[in-house]
Amino acid sequence: MRSFGVVLLALVSVLAGGRPAARTASVKDLLDGYLSGQFAHVVEALTGDVDYGAILKELQRDGPAWIDAAGASARERRELAAVTFALEAVRAGEWHEWKLIQKQPEMCAGSECVQPPNVLYWKAPPLLIEWGCALLRKHPAPSPIERWWQLAALAVAQRSEDSQFLVGDTKIGRGIGAGEIVNTQDEIKHLDHVVPRFPGERRFLLAQGIARDIDWTDDAEQVYRALENDPDLGGEATMRFGAMQLRQRRTDVALRSFEHAEQLTRDPYVIFLARYFTAQTLERGRHSEDAEEAYRGAVAAVPHAQSATLALAALVLRDGRPAEARRLVSGMLAANPPPLDPWRAYVHADDRFWPQLVGRLRAEILK
Repeated sequence: MRSFGVVLLALVSVLAGGRPAARTASVKDLLDGYLSGQFAHVVEALTGDVDYGAILKELQRDGPAWIDAAGASARERRELAAVTFALEAVRAGEWHEWKLIQKQPEMCAGSECVQPPNVLYWKAPPLLIEWGCALLRKHPAPSPIERWWQLAALAVAQRSEDSQFLVGDTKIGRGIGAGEIVNTQDEIKHLDHVVPRFPGERRFLLAQGIARDIDWTDDAEQVYRALENDPDLGGEATMRFGAMQLRQRRTDVALRSFEHAEQLTRDPYVIFLARYFTAQTLERGRHSEDAEEAYRGAVAAVPHAQSATLALAALVLRDGRPAEARRLVSGMLAANPPPLDPWRAYVHADDRFWPQLVGRLRAEILK
């Protein structure tokens, strides 16, 4: 392995200046740095004006040789570094590019026209996840660290807000105009690759429900109900079931679900959301006193979380208590660091676990 001093020289032009510049270090240089534990430097090099397609191509071309370069005894560690580096690249780039669904022009013969199927183009970030996943799946049986990697990959994928990557086209049967993809050979269905390797991992089952929550509500309900009595995930599954019922205007069912979710968990994230959704429901129903109590409960679960704090401040302000509203907002603005707001993180699901998951993977790389 070349010394990391050489890698740092290659990264200087990437890291210099106030605005990230185009990547100049090769993927092999970045992999050397990542393997050496220079995680922050490498992540910085993956941020900004970066061609993620080029990173994918370099990993596909050079990654296997880099993994094998130090012999069999180092292969497992280098493979983990390569696939975790791929996740870091995905997380840096997924909000810039992910996929393209292109509607085709109508094909007309005389007065009759036919609408061709939409064409799906996956960009580099989801393909980087699949590059790492395919590499790990070459092993007949998963290692314990692969489970951590797959959980991290799920977190990154859910952050993209794209259910199609995880479970396939959720617009099936709704027509081309609604975004349906007829060409199923273009689907990735990442969870179809993961679940058979980890059939007992309940977070992958929950992810199936979350991915179907909007378009396939019956399927999502089956998942949420199946997990209701799970000692670890029952609270979150029940809370998400309640939120789904709320969208369908089944208010009574939703409120009962939120109350039940609190009884099933001690997770502040779940408790906050159950109370916050309850408060919003009660406020819309003009039950201001009960809504205030629920908002206060949410703020108690995650102090200074922006969504509940501002909603509570607005409520007390309308009730003629401006001094209290100011105290709430001032406390929220002074919080350092500001807390993760569960409501803002709701759609990103397991992304809230990313710091712990990538920390676990990095620690394994450094062993």
